[in-house]
Amino acid sequence: MEQLTNLIISDRELATISAVLMKLMNDTNATSAMLLDKSGQVVAVQGTGTRRNATTLGALLAGVFSSSREVARLLDEKDFRNIFQQGVQENIYTTMVEEQWLLVIIFDKLTHIGLVKVLSKKASDELGRILERVRNDTTRTKSSVLNLQFRSSVEDTIDLLFRD
Repeated sequence: MEQLTNLIISDRELATISAVLMKLMNDTNATSAMLLDKSGQVVAVQGTGTRRNATTLGALLAGVFSSSREVARLLDEKDFRNIFQQGVQENIYTTMVEEQWLLVIIFDKLTHIGLVKVLSKKASDELGRILERVRNDTTRTKSSVLNLQFRSSVEDTIDLLFRD
């Protein structure tokens, strides 16, 4: 399956994704919402608390999710599609979007987990439709964005660096 890092998300689609995250945050009273690819690369972030640490947080949350899927495999479970982490002040709910992305919602103890689960399912479905359009638009892969002159220049530079 093609990784997100090989895809180009337009400004319009990124704005749509950000709007979905913002609506989810407002509807659940969450402090932050993030969309990641399964490797932990941050696609979009909403909320002030996580922007500063979004890259690190994304990588760690993707690692936790990956670990939980391995635990599922060891238990002969098909997979775990959601993770709920409960803290003293903040909670994190992570759910899969399609099979390639993760939706992360960070919320405080006053927000009910049931509300987060229901509304994250709706947001996940909407994000899935947006990301599927991006994935199916093969004209926007990075390889088609790089022009031939640039590619040739890079190849020449690599040849110079590694020649005998």
